[in-house]
Amino acid sequence: MTQATRPNFLKHSFNVLNRVRQTASVAGLSALRVAKGEKPDAKLLKETFEQLGTTYIKIGQFIASTPSLFPREYVLAFQDCLDQTTPISYRYVEKVLRAELERDGETLENLFKSIDPTPLASASIAQVHAAILQDGREVVLKVQKPEVETIMQTDLGVLHGVTKLMELMMPSMKFASIAPIIDEIRLRMLAETDFIAEAQNIRDFQQFLSMTGNTKVVAPEVVSELTTKRVLTMSRLHGVSMVNEHAMRQYCDDPAQVMADTLNTWFASLMLCNSFHADLHAGNLMLLNDGRIGFLDFGIVGKLAPESWRACMEMMQALQDNDFEGMAHHMIDMGMTHERSQVDAAQLATDLQRMVGAVVTDDKAYTAGKPFNSKDQADELNKIMLEIVETGKRHGLHFPRDFALLTKQMLYFDRFMRTLAPGMDMFRDSRVSLIHDKS
Repeated sequence: MTQATRPNFLKHSFNVLNRVRQTASVAGLSALRVAKGEKPDAKLLKETFEQLGTTYIKIGQFIASTPSLFPREYVLAFQDCLDQTTPISYRYVEKVLRAELERDGETLENLFKSIDPTPLASASIAQVHAAILQDGREVVLKVQKPEVETIMQTDLGVLHGVTKLMELMMPSMKFASIAPIIDEIRLRMLAETDFIAEAQNIRDFQQFLSMTGNTKVVAPEVVSELTTKRVLTMSRLHGVSMVNEHAMRQYCDDPAQVMADTLNTWFASLMLCNSFHADLHAGNLMLLNDGRIGFLDFGIVGKLAPESWRACMEMMQALQDNDFEGMAHHMIDMGMTHERSQVDAAQLATDLQRMVGAVVTDDKAYTAGKPFNSKDQADELNKIMLEIVETGKRHGLHFPRDFALLTKQMLYFDRFMRTLAPGMDMFRDSRVSLIHDKS
């Protein structure tokens, strides 16, 4: 080890030890709650994860969107695991910007006319600030928070060590296959800390828009010379949230058509783009002042084989039509089993029909006499998807790797549609095209 690298090594080691100490402290307090008689359930685990911060919040979100791996009670408990965190000081943000962008004699003062010290948003991995370049362009700066990658690597390493303890505390959580699950989480989460990769995701999407002649949708332009692994600089888009129908009508005549254009673009990207945007919630989708639709934040993307997507859409269509035999065959076609011949399609269809009937009966009993509520409708769809996964697992079926991301995005769209186009059926509306051929 050289004299120059020794301070960095010592700092890294200190940060790792400090993170282990923090984790042990929070875990110890949770264990004390159990020792005092509190039930070791999904609610306690969620609260513990939220106290532990970045990595565990992301794991909570992974649990919520991966019903094929985790028990129902944990999937439901983590649905509200929020990614908004306390903002970090602008002093730290400026320090990162100087370390990442000041080179070849350039300074922040040379590069920017101004940087707003008040963040536009603050999440677990990064904070976003508005700025103006010297040439007058408005941009946003996505700046990584302190020691994010070290914290994640340390936390994910510690998780392997505490697996047995969690099995004892939470008997209903099955951690027998924790290694591949942790590997999957590590892959997804560390990808979010590489803003160069996110910049490429944006460029891939823009290439897809150009190739398909889509002028209704836009993504921010990446300022490549001011983008590094820890700082992403993009053009700033101005508009309104697409869950605010009243605000949208300032810039469009028909919010339902905007919703249809959004769906068509996203569905086409599943087949024609290198990856699909897997996190289009209310904060990442807006109607711009010029009437175009802005897709934001490409940190979380997924990939799905075209044949799997076709089977998925046909399965959902069969569900809408109460065609349970068709639904069973499409589930098998989705590539969710290695031994197709061993799956009893007729029995699977019978189980699916029984499952859907039970879910609908429960939902009617729950909502009887209550006013329409979009959250209830989204929860109903989520409940059905959970039951489909559990029913499939009993027949030896396994979902494609990114099916969970796709399912989560469908839930987001369901919420948008309840607001903007309550009468629209994405599977039957003539304005929406679910399948796009590469030809």
